[in-house]
Formats: sequence, structure tokens, C-alpha cells
Amino acid sequence: MTQGDLAGSEFSVGYVSRIESGARQPSKHTLTVLAGRLGLSPEFLLTGAEAEDALARRHDVDRAELALAGGDIDEAVALTADLLEGHDLSPWPDLARRVKLVHALCYEAMGDLHSAIIELEDLAATYDADEEAASVGIALSRCYRDNGDLPQAIASGERVLRRLEVRGLAGTTEHIRLSVTVASAYQESGHSGVAVRMARRAIKAAEANASPEAQASAYWNASIFERQAGNLERAVELSRRALALMEGGSSTRNLGRLRSAAAMIQLYDPAADPEDLRQMLELARRELDWSSASPLDRSQNILAAARVALRAGTPETALALLEEVPAEVCHQDALTSASVSVIRVLACSISGESWQGHFSEAAAVLTMLGKDRGSAQLWFELGEAAKEAADDTRAAMAFRQASMCLGAAHILLPVGDRQAFTIPARP
Repeated sequence: MTQGDLAGSEFSVGYVSRIESGARQPSKHTLTVLAGRLGLSPEFLLTGAEAEDALARRHDVDRAELALAGGDIDEAVALTADLLEGHDLSPWPDLARRVKLVHALCYEAMGDLHSAIIELEDLAATYDADEEAASVGIALSRCYRDNGDLPQAIASGERVLRRLEVRGLAGTTEHIRLSVTVASAYQESGHSGVAVRMARRAIKAAEANASPEAQASAYWNASIFERQAGNLERAVELSRRALALMEGGSSTRNLGRLRSAAAMIQLYDPAADPEDLRQMLELARRELDWSSASPLDRSQNILAAARVALRAGTPETALALLEEVPAEVCHQDALTSASVSVIRVLACSISGESWQGHFSEAAAVLTMLGKDRGSAQLWFELGEAAKEAADDTRAAMAFRQASMCLGAAHILLPVGDRQAFTIPARP
């Protein structure tokens, strides 16, 4: 077929030639006419593949996303690996990015944060500033944070935030979610004032945005920051607002994580009923089991349940729960390992068992951690346990370490029962 044959009476030969050379972009009508004369579909002329292939690949990506959301990580990994290795996705760059994002999130769900970060870094380089870029930015900042790379979590998240703001996307759901993710990294790095201010601005933007997901994310993170700032009443109120909004959403993983965090915030309230909190955490555990929750998410729920058991006066239950924390999580996350050791000290101290050996183990792990608020809280708990056992030497050492973690100008004061002290589940 010559260019004249293809042009027919509707187009000039020169116009067809310019379309072929890429100098002109045909309209939808033009594309439909030319495709009809060539015996092809308009989709094939646009992408190099037939529409049926695109639908099939999109269906595969949808299946992978649903498998991951439903907690079937092996199925999600198999589907995404097959798409990346067995199919040419170059005609659909948006689909290829979706597959890569799901594949990276599978690594995160399996606890392989290094692999997740590598894939997310590569993926982030392919995005411009839009809401899809924000989704990648959220995942990357979260993985950096959970891996202990707090400066990277802040820097990578703020780069995307600035690009979104330049594009006029400030206040969108993804912008708000990324803001509170970065705020959580600031909180863990000891910049609690920055975190609280970012969270309060996010709440204001979310309420104006009227997105339930954005509002829930802002309330959730703000509740943790307010609790750590000593504003318990406001923290409980915000956590309940977030939970009410999240229960109407579609993310079972986030619902389970939030329910665990809300239970821990309420544990600081001396009037809270331990049985209500236990049931709350049990429901959260089922939600995490039904979702793409990572081993770290599940471990945080178990640690929360162990602390509730201490509050209820059943240290033997707390010790049994500690055995359910996967060893690989403790190896990969030093803060989880330290929390397990500290809870074991508290449980043995309450039950009258020997705790000194566990104290030394906990102190050794905490010494390897950075000096931040989370480490300070655990050192303070160790000090309280030693103090109640009249071991002034160990108590003084633990309190001194807690003070060093926060700086000499900061003083940690007990809140409610000693058994209620905890590091809230990460947002």
C-alpha cells in the first residue's frame, strides 16, 4: 500500500508522511480512518499491540494487586515476576510502572527492605511529579524509615513533596499521605516539633480536601505525635477519628496497623480496660493476616498484645506472645529486637522470675541503637524495672542512657502504670 493509497481522498500524502516520521500526531478520527484502511485497530497503531493484549496484561496487574492486598504475597510475586520477565510491557509504560511498584511492595511485605528500596529507587527515576510519583515516594520513604535510614526517608520524601507543590498538587490525597510519612521519619529522628507541625498542617489540608483516606492518614499520624508530646486526650480523640474513617475504606492492612496503634495509644490511659484492648488487638491481628501486612507489621501487633498482657497482670501470656515474634524480624529490625528484650525483662520482673540476664541482653541491643526517643523510652522502662527491684546500679545506668538519648535538657516522666510504656506502632 502506497502513502497515496493510505491517504485516500481525505488526507494529503505529505500529511501521512509527516505522521509516519513523527512530525504530526493524528487526531482520534484520523487514527480510526487510517487503522480501518490498514485492517488494524487504532490501539495497535498507538501502542504496537492489540487492545486484547493490553486488556490481558492489565487484568494480570489487577490480579497481582488484589493478591498483595489480600495477603497472598507468593501469588503476587509470581504474577509480577511473570509480567516483568515473560512479557514485553514497553507499549504500556503506565502498566509497566504499576507492575514494578507492586513487585517492590511484595519485597516490602516479605520484609526484604533492601530489595524493595532498590526497585523503588529505580522506579522513582522514571516518574515526573504527579500523584503516581507520590505513591512511589510514600513507599520509598516508608521503606527507608523502617530500615532505619531516617535522613534518606526525610530527604527522598521532601524531594517529591517539593515537586508536587511546584505542580500545584499540594493538598491532594497523595500529597497529604506523603507529608505524614515524612513527618513520621522526623518524629523517629527526634524532631518531634517538626513532626507535630507537619501533622497539624496535614489535618487542615485533609479536612479541606474532604478525602476520607487523607483525613484518616493525617489523624492517625497526628495521634501518635500528640501522644509522644504528652497530649494524651487529643491523641486518643484523633486515633478514634482515624479508625472510624479507615473502617469505611478498602485497605485492610492499614486498618489493622491503625487498630494496633490506637490500642497502644489507649493503653496509656489508666482507665482503659485491658480486655477491650486485647480484643481490639486480636481483631487487628486478623486484619493483618488477611492483608499484605509485612512481618514487621505483625510483630508490632504481637508486641502490643504482650504489653496489654502486662497491663492485665498476666506476664506469662506476655512471655508466650514474645515467642511468636519471628526471629528474622528481630535480626532485621534492631528496635523490634530491643522491644522484645525489654518486654521480657518487664514480664520476668512482674512474675518474680530472674530478669538480670535479660536486662544485660536488652542493654546490649539498645547500646547498638541510635540515640532517639524510641531508644530513650526503652532505656527508661529498663530503669523502672531495675528501680522496682531495688537494683540501684542498673537503674542509674538505664536512666543515664535514657537521658543521653534525649539530651541532658530532656527529662522522661512516667505516664500511668509502668506496664503501659511502649513505642507506638509505626505509622
